[in-house]
Amino acid sequence: MKIGERVYQTLRRQLMVNHYEPGTHLREETVAAELGASRTPIRGAFQRLIAEGLLTQAETRGAIVTGWRKSDTEDIFRLRILLEGEAAAMAARNITAQQLDEIIVANEAMREAIAGKKSDRIERISQANKLFHEGLLDAAGQSYLRMFGRTLLHLPMVSGFFIYTPEEMEESVHQHQEIIEALQARNEDWAKSAMGVHLNRALERFRRSR
Repeated sequence: MKIGERVYQTLRRQLMVNHYEPGTHLREETVAAELGASRTPIRGAFQRLIAEGLLTQAETRGAIVTGWRKSDTEDIFRLRILLEGEAAAMAARNITAQQLDEIIVANEAMREAIAGKKSDRIERISQANKLFHEGLLDAAGQSYLRMFGRTLLHLPMVSGFFIYTPEEMEESVHQHQEIIEALQARNEDWAKSAMGVHLNRALERFRRSR
């Protein structure tokens, strides 16, 4: 893994598990010393994390740790369970053949990324996962549900595959597969239930990571 990616992943993991107190002023030289890196990859990681909302730009040099609580993550997951559960049920009724194919392709891309050894492996897994969930929201056929669901899906505090073990990543793919089977069966209750199980298990992983 390239040094820039390693620094970014390490710092992102620390922020996600509240290694730093909200409001902490992170300075490039301090974090560089902690992570055994030069300031250049630290600066690049700061910019990526600012874009994700985990850091905010400091008035002086460096960045400020964004304040968010464990309860924020739990609330977001509860909302996702409600919205995406309903979206799964609606998708089971409304999904087209093309949309179903796109969801299947996204899950296969996730499976391949998990098995791969590329330096941006976690990013590839996360992107494929987002495509799976976005595809399902699109297939629901309800614009407001899609808009709100996508907003929650892209919040950084609920997108952390770095806390998953390889076995848990594979389990997530298998849960996606069950959702796909429910969509293929046009079974609304099964699709909603499978999505609820999937997101509740993800929530439990975040709870354990604390």
